Amino acid sequence: MGQAECPPGAADFLWGPDEMRWRRAFPGRPDQVAAARGFARALFAGAACLDVVELAVSELAANALRHTRSRLDGGWFGIELVYDDPAYVAVIDNGGAGVPVVSEPLDEWAESGRGLWALSLVAVKLGVEGTPHAGHRVWIELALDESS
Repeated sequence: MGQAECPPGAADFLWGPDEMRWRRAFPGRPDQVAAARGFARALFAGAACLDVVELAVSELAANALRHTRSRLDGGWFGIELVYDDPAYVAVIDNGGAGVPVVSEPLDEWAESGRGLWALSLVAVKLGVEGTPHAGHRVWIELALDESS
């Protein structure tokens, strides 16, 4: 009779070759930006890119609430996180009047308009998918082992 295979250990399960992916939806309220950031912080604890992941979640979630229908009654935003190299952070919104655009700020004294541009400076890649009608997925890829 052959030897039975042993099941993998917990570390093999947790840190195996497959990417780790999480999704979560949050009510479209300002207090939920902090909740989303806390969720990401827990999942990326110990990663060099933790601060940048938190920044990305904060900026993208705040943008969803500021610029889309996510902030309306019954609205929501979602986050998708992948613990891999590169790390992946996406925020999904409910759409709105415009399309998120990365542009260099023209007015250095403006109170807004720098978020996506700043994220683009630390990103491996940054992208926008979707439509104003169906909603958008704004995503960023970050080097897992680099802090910025």
